[in-house]
Amino acid sequence: MFEGVESSRASTSAAVAADRTPEVRCDLEHHRRAMRRFAHTYAALPARTQATCPKCRSVVQASFDRVGEQIVLTYQCPRCGPHREVHFDVIWTNRASDYPGSAAQTYHGTRIRPVTRRLPRTVETLCPRCGAIVLGRQFVEDGAVHVEKTCPRDGHFRDCINSDALLHAKALWWTYEEHPGQEFPQVTGARNCPSDCGLCNQHLSGSVLAQIDLTNRCNMRCPICFANSAAGLVCEPDYQQIVAQLQTLRNLRPLPCTAIQFTGGEPTIHPDFLRIIAKARDMGFSHIQIATNGLKMAQFDFARRCLDAGLHTLYLQFDGVGEDAYRETRNYPGIWDKKLATIENCRRLGMKICLVPTIVKGVNDDQVGEIFHFAVRNIDVVSAISYQPVSFSGRIDTDRRAAQRYTLGDLGNDIARASGASALRDMFPLSIVIPLSQILEAMSGNPKIRPTCHPDCAFGSYYFVSPEGEAYPFPQVVNVEGMFMEMNRLAARIRSRGRVGWTDRVRLLRLFKRHFRPEAAPPGLTLDRFMRSLRGMVDKNVGRGTEGEVSYRTLLCAGMHFQDRFNYDVERAKRCVILYSTPAGVFPFCTYNCGPEYRSIVERQAANGEVPAPAPARAEPKSDQTVSENR
Repeated sequence: MFEGVESSRASTSAAVAADRTPEVRCDLEHHRRAMRRFAHTYAALPARTQATCPKCRSVVQASFDRVGEQIVLTYQCPRCGPHREVHFDVIWTNRASDYPGSAAQTYHGTRIRPVTRRLPRTVETLCPRCGAIVLGRQFVEDGAVHVEKTCPRDGHFRDCINSDALLHAKALWWTYEEHPGQEFPQVTGARNCPSDCGLCNQHLSGSVLAQIDLTNRCNMRCPICFANSAAGLVCEPDYQQIVAQLQTLRNLRPLPCTAIQFTGGEPTIHPDFLRIIAKARDMGFSHIQIATNGLKMAQFDFARRCLDAGLHTLYLQFDGVGEDAYRETRNYPGIWDKKLATIENCRRLGMKICLVPTIVKGVNDDQVGEIFHFAVRNIDVVSAISYQPVSFSGRIDTDRRAAQRYTLGDLGNDIARASGASALRDMFPLSIVIPLSQILEAMSGNPKIRPTCHPDCAFGSYYFVSPEGEAYPFPQVVNVEGMFMEMNRLAARIRSRGRVGWTDRVRLLRLFKRHFRPEAAPPGLTLDRFMRSLRGMVDKNVGRGTEGEVSYRTLLCAGMHFQDRFNYDVERAKRCVILYSTPAGVFPFCTYNCGPEYRSIVERQAANGEVPAPAPARAEPKSDQTVSENR
């Protein structure tokens, strides 16, 4: 079936570009059917593929099959002879999670495939050329983690998903219970991810930060843009449509959405931008931010009106320090002065900024440390850095992928060098803080956002920043691993009893005291201020206004590596916590912008008035009291 099929990187780039042209784009249903056209090839064992022989590194014919209770890959290498390798698997193996208290099924009865913590492992992925769901595997080679896959039509492909196998392995162990997903998905009969997307019964996470594109127009045209903004037809939902999309997010259960980011395109150029911000505030969103290039926010009067409307935070495009850092990524002369003006306006107005660098190897990866030091110097206004290793989706040259691929392993080590931290000791996936949400939820009885994303999605650390401007990584000051593990067990005990006792509150206080290391803490960081800082990780109101005066300055410094067709992992998409509310329904980030790239189809159909109204997240929303408490 796969005899003589080889991939061509050059032709792949041309084919991917061709698939994105309007002439060959298909409607949503046709697009979904095309994605699952090869699902039958691995529906049952044995499943044929091509794989890299671990002995001679040649790509050879291979097949997966079951041997006893294990899934084994047999390499048919002409040079080395046949040999086998056991793979960890959840595709053909009905394996339960290794974490106690995990859900085995979603609310709608779909089997949950738990996170696989060991390598090599089987994965469902996408063909980079045709976009079909295909069988793949992840494995270690020369200290890095790679993915390879074979499409029945287009052949064999491989890519690096993490340059540091040790950091990757550490991240995989920091997830907790599997959760049962969405109570009211918009698609209830889904069987294949991500072809049945929008938001379906297979999805396992709630929203940590929801997204709405206000427009696909932009006042810049960056050489790198996963949204491919300012290209083709204009898609700009009107005010009423945006309100409907906001309500869909508020109706999500069991975790209603309380944090919203307006994006695009450039959201500030929407004609009803300020009105939309105010409406989101009035609808009960407790955290409102925008993804912006900062051009309009550099105007003080406009920034002040945004604050008055209810804007809290800027997710500011920030690829480096100084004009030169933007020449290849943005090509907009004078943009550095605009960035500085935007930051100063936010400082004057009391708004916060998350710096958002898109990092491309060989282009601006030398700026990782400069951006960190800039954030520390401006800690009064900068609360976070969200580094984004470039995703080879949208508007970007995929022919340079091998040279420009930058992974979370690269980022972890670059941050550590810049900050004086230890990558292996101090860096963790975002999912490590889930117990904090769970204990606050157990104590209050109100739902809290839970960052239940896949451990491959986001990686980094929090830093305490002293009044003298020195950065202290959290794990230097706190026994992070022991604290969160113990916290999760306490939350589970409270849930099992159904009530909070005074002894639980005493245990929680003792827990914090036991794992806090005052001798390693920066000047002025007391136990009380440390506990307030922890609350601020999941409660955006902590740190604002007078609350901020008693909290210690902290800096979130992490990367979120959005996927593309080359490195795609379906299980990551199922756990996505960045949910897009669109005219066609709700989509995870890495199905809307990357991989399947539903964005191009939804925008084209919405611009032409062809998108049917999606089913509501629930037919009869309950009282909004529960929603308003989720802060």
